[in-house]
Amino acid sequence: MAFQSGITTSANDLLDKIRLFATSVCGYEQRRFGPIDGSYLHLHLAHPASGQIVNLRSYNGALNFYASTGFDSTLSFGSQVVASGMIGINLMSGSAEYFLFGSHGWCYCAVQKDSTSFSLCLFGRIDKVCDFTGGAFVSSTWDSRVRADIDGRLNRWKSDNSGLDAVYAFRSAVTRELDSTSPIAFNGVTPLYPAIVEVGCGEGYVRTLLGEAPGVRLLRMAGQYVNKDIITLGSQEWMVFNQPAGGYYSNGAYAFLK
Repeated sequence: MAFQSGITTSANDLLDKIRLFATSVCGYEQRRFGPIDGSYLHLHLAHPASGQIVNLRSYNGALNFYASTGFDSTLSFGSQVVASGMIGINLMSGSAEYFLFGSHGWCYCAVQKDSTSFSLCLFGRIDKVCDFTGGAFVSSTWDSRVRADIDGRLNRWKSDNSGLDAVYAFRSAVTRELDSTSPIAFNGVTPLYPAIVEVGCGEGYVRTLLGEAPGVRLLRMAGQYVNKDIITLGSQEWMVFNQPAGGYYSNGAYAFLK
């Protein structure tokens, strides 16, 4: 696993840091990188082994990004084919602390949004438990997109909505997969749950398990941890970041493998 941290001074600077990290240690290749709309930048990355294409751009102190099934250099930033739909994150105004985690086929970024929370830019390919076309994903603090051609629903991306095109991952998994009593009363342990990815496959709450995202776990902070805490499990170290939201989501958190 690879890990990098430091201070970023702008959305342009962070995009360049993601570019260098993804291409040097995560197995991605740069398809295009350069100016767009005057003072902003756009970046297109491809992972040859997994077939994932991710398209990112800086804009007004934020990063916008989406996935696609291919890259055509003659097309504009937002016009790549079979697109997942745009999602994005906001950065802290001015200098901000950032953290990058990655390995072959996945790259995760946590960047400071305010004094108590971090925004997330995640992209990669899930470890599948069954055979289907797809598996690439992009996810932000609030939204996820997963490519999955199943149940006759072809050439499309699943998103955080409902029905046959719904995906249940990351944020939407917090309320379903994590117990609300962490840490466990009798031993004081807070479990780290796999970030499983499911999709809707019928009426009601019937879902199909596709697999899990590598290098990330879900947990409830519940006062036991704060941002950037390290949880050591054997030889592994996992760094914790909260999920910034109120109400039921307020204790939900991510742990990334360093």
